[in-house]
Amino acid sequence: MRITLSLLTAAVVLAFSAPAAMATNGHQMMGIGAYQKSMGGAVTAAPYDTTTAVANPAGIALIGTKADFNFDLFMPSRTADFTNMGGQSNQGGSPLYLVPAVGWVGPVDGRDDLFFGGGMFLVSGMGVDYDSINAGPFDAVLTQLAGGVPGAESMTMYKANMYSQYQFWKLAPSLAKKVNEQLTLGVALNVDYQQLAVKQKFYKPGTGSYLGMDLSRASGALGFGFTLGAVYKMNEMITLGATYTSEQSFADMEYRLSGGDVLWTPDATGNMAMNRDGTYKIGMNFPQQLAVGVAIAPSSALKITADVKWINFKSTHDKVNLKGTFDLINMMTGPTGQTASSVALPFGWDDVMVYALGLEFKATDMVTLRAGYNHGASPIQQEDVFNNLVFPAIVEDHIGLGADFTLGDHWGLGLAYMKAFKKSFEGKNDMTMLGQTISSASKIELEEQSLILALSYNFGK
Repeated sequence: MRITLSLLTAAVVLAFSAPAAMATNGHQMMGIGAYQKSMGGAVTAAPYDTTTAVANPAGIALIGTKADFNFDLFMPSRTADFTNMGGQSNQGGSPLYLVPAVGWVGPVDGRDDLFFGGGMFLVSGMGVDYDSINAGPFDAVLTQLAGGVPGAESMTMYKANMYSQYQFWKLAPSLAKKVNEQLTLGVALNVDYQQLAVKQKFYKPGTGSYLGMDLSRASGALGFGFTLGAVYKMNEMITLGATYTSEQSFADMEYRLSGGDVLWTPDATGNMAMNRDGTYKIGMNFPQQLAVGVAIAPSSALKITADVKWINFKSTHDKVNLKGTFDLINMMTGPTGQTASSVALPFGWDDVMVYALGLEFKATDMVTLRAGYNHGASPIQQEDVFNNLVFPAIVEDHIGLGADFTLGDHWGLGLAYMKAFKKSFEGKNDMTMLGQTISSASKIELEEQSLILALSYNFGK
């Protein structure tokens, strides 16, 4: 118990001191900790450590009495590129993030059929911080939005000032029961915290001309949801797993803005929306998801796993509204005297299907080797690139490698490596978000690597 509390305290301290990290299936981690990442995330039917509390809570009844601590060094590389628009490209953001995870599980009142556990996990996040760079002649965009014809002045170069930070933490107290020798059921109460800061602003140096938003004073909110899980052992060779996570409902995040922090367009009329001084709100939930998996053990030394997961990003990240009071401004004639109560931030994210494969081989009584592959289609398409310059969640293909070492009767050590292969998207009709289909050619690029250290303590041996 003393060990568990120490690990939990360390994780809480790290959680609220760590910056946002990038993620892989959309902005969601492909896997949590060394085991899940080394198996490519294919763990729904193959629980192994306490991270199963967020993957499949039924699994906590099948892993023994233990505590785990995962220490993930996450290394993303991301690029924003305006060179095809006559501008510049830039890589930005920290090259190294710390992603901790801690969990514990034990029997209820000494029973062998009912287990309680959980943990605290960073399950999603992203962040960029680019230099101020030349982005292109945005006067052409503003002129067309106002219904005019671009002239020579439209070739004036604007600068881009772009920053983002998003993180999503989950506390997942879980209860699981062995119904019989074959079936185990589990449920987790998800207590969530998310934080968001974003700045995507284009301005002409030396003038007051600009377009974009500045919500860079981070705001956070609490949320709640639940996860249901099941593991069914068909026979000694085949195990099935399934899990459903509800949409996580959040309170609004509040931003205290100065007038002019936002200059955006709410519709296709060409009128721009400018905020007044005041408090503005964003309501953004986290998507529901469903996963099914199978684990096949042809021998006591070999296990093969496969998962299919659906993430419902379209319901939560297609369009997010910034709510408050906005003055509508015609770019040719000035203020219209009209107001709007919200401005749409149309990220345009689509649902994602994730396919994962894992392989585990017990080389000796003390050494277990693992490898995995994960493919999840990008939620962002070419027409959404401009909308997501600060949210380049586009990587699709990942590999994982890992090894576990048994250290005596109680301790275990895990090592893993994950790579998300470089993915680039060049925008197509990027400016459709402004109510017009004005073609441009901005590009985003992302590549990721992780090195993970895991320590575990088994109380049952």
